Formats: sequence, C-alpha cells, structure tokens
Amino acid sequence: MRGAGAEQISILVRTIVESKASSNVLRYFYGIGYKLDHEILKVGFAFRFQRGAQFTVTVTSANKMPKLHATDEAVQVTPGIQLVEITAPAAANNYNDVVSAVTSFCEYLAPLLHLSKPGNSTGIVPTAGAAAASLM
Repeated sequence: MRGAGAEQISILVRTIVESKASSNVLRYFYGIGYKLDHEILKVGFAFRFQRGAQFTVTVTSANKMPKLHATDEAVQVTPGIQLVEITAPAAANNYNDVVSAVTSFCEYLAPLLHLSKPGNSTGIVPTAGAAAASLM
C-alpha cells in the first residue's frame, strides 16, 4: 500500500500472487541451468477465524530436506522458532473492517507469543506494535 494512508495502519499490507507449477517443474529448472540445493518442508497448523472478518492464522516451522522428497530426514532450519502468519483477503469495500479485525487479533496474540528471530530473542512484548518495533 502506498500513499498517506500507508503510514496510518498498524499492519503490513502486501499483494499476494499465487502461482502453480506442473509435475515437470524440476526438469524445467534443470533445463535452464539451475541446480537443486535442497527442498523446504513446512510443518505446522492453519486455523481459520471469523472475528469481524475471515482470516487465517498459520503456525509453521521450516525444515530443510537434503535429499529430494526425504521427509524423514528433514532438519529444522531454525530449531525452536515457529513462524506465525495472519492473512486475510481484503478489497476496497471491506478494507477498513479487515484491518481493524486483524489489528485487534494481533493485539490479542502479542502477549501470548515469545517474539524473536534467529540469533535475536526479544522476549514477550505487550502489543503487536511493540513486537514489530522490537524486531526492526
């Protein structure tokens, strides 16, 4: 989001683009010169909520698989750290309602989470705004 309104909201707004690939995508990437280093396996949960707007909360950890499709050999990339994402679809006609619902839910979650990034633990913070500021 750009413009004067972008600085007035307390959540990150991004455009999401989804793409799909067929089963021969690996052969395609090999054909144009890429080399497979490893696969990433996301392990976790997704929850759907209806609190003023419908949104999805995902709690996942990233796991690196050194061999192709070797899910049993997956190793956590950041042990003990899970990624918590809150997403909600919004359009021009319901944007403010969605922002309000997501912001309210983030403020509810903030004291329940121990926020950190690899190598930099910030501890428990009282609000989502303080959480964002502590990670910057």
